[in-house]
Order: sequence, then structure tokens, then C-alpha cells
Amino acid sequence: MNEAINFPGDTPIAIPSGHASLQGFLTLPARLSALVVLTHAGENPEARDDALAVVLQHAGIGTLTLDLLTHAEERFADIHHNVPLLAKRLLDALALIKQGMLLSELPTLPVGLCAAGDCSPVALRVAALRDHDIFAVVCRGGLIDLAGMLYLRSLAAPLLVLVSEEDERVTASNRRALRELACRQELKLLPAASPDSATALGFVARETVHWFFQHLPKLA
Repeated sequence: MNEAINFPGDTPIAIPSGHASLQGFLTLPARLSALVVLTHAGENPEARDDALAVVLQHAGIGTLTLDLLTHAEERFADIHHNVPLLAKRLLDALALIKQGMLLSELPTLPVGLCAAGDCSPVALRVAALRDHDIFAVVCRGGLIDLAGMLYLRSLAAPLLVLVSEEDERVTASNRRALRELACRQELKLLPAASPDSATALGFVARETVHWFFQHLPKLA
């Protein structure tokens, strides 16, 4: 990788992808069972991702919090919804992680994906493309059908979708999309509260940690 990795500890990471340089933050706790990539597109979910990352770390899961947009791109609305472009960037990040593991710069760990909003279909598409390299996926909000029907039907990783119980349109759309999946899947409704409230964040953290631990690969 392009930085000396602190293990255990925190490491800022720059990930080249085409003409962009993506900014990420890697945290590896001393007790470590998996690595989860938390993706967002732009700054809005960043605080929530940081809070979720801390909970995952306390549970023994390393995190890479990754913004799939550069700061200059965040003001352009269309790019937030460009699933092929964002998926290519996430694939580049996963390739760098894989390289780091092969070169023993990173511990060899199962990798999960966690995404919010516009990045939910991105994470699903990438998990489908990487097939069994991704052990589980959690999507918070967003429309997973935007990943594309081919990717919905070919997803192998267990998928948890978290949706606000007040967002009936997104809930209905995601329920229809889940019918196309053959993998293990579950949709849970978030309590009716502000996304940044302690109740909502606690629910998301609890369900996310449980899903990843439930689907950790068994050691041989």
C-alpha cells in the first residue's frame, strides 16, 4: 500500500483511482477478526460513518472509512448517482487492500462492505463483482435496485438492508429488489427518529455488528 500501516492504530490512506485520489482512514484494533470498508459519497454521512466505525472497532473489526468522491467533485449532484464510476473506485480500493494483504502489509482478513445512501447500490454491485471475496454487506438507506438486475441476481454475500420506517417509498422499492436475490438477505426498519439521533445510531450499530459477526467465515 502507499502508506506504512500502523497495526494496531490509525493510518490515513490515499487510494489512486483513474484521475482521482480518494481519501480514506484505516483503523486496525489489536484484537482483529475482519475488515469492513465503510463507503460514502461526499461529506454528509461522514459523522455517522465515524461513529459506526468506532463501534465496529470496539467489537474487534478493523475499518476503512472511504469517501468515493474527491472534495472538488462533491458539489456536482450527478456524480453522487454515478454507480458505474463509484463502483470502479471501490473496486480499486479493494484491489489495493488485497495487494496489501498479499504483501503482508495488512493482516489477511475477511472483508465486508458497509454503505449508506447513494453508495448502497455501489456496494451491492461491487460485492456481486467480487463474488466470494466479500463475506457480508450492510446497506443503510438508498435504492439497491440501482445496482442493476444482473448484480442483484448474482450477489452471493449475505445482505442486510436498513431503511427508515418512515420512508415507505424506499422500503417498498428495496423489498421488490430483494425478491431478485438468491443470497441470504434481510430488511430491517430503523426506528422513526433523526438519522443522527442516539436511538437511530445505536440501532444501526447493533444490527451492523451483529450481521458481520453472524456471517464471519468459519476458521478451517
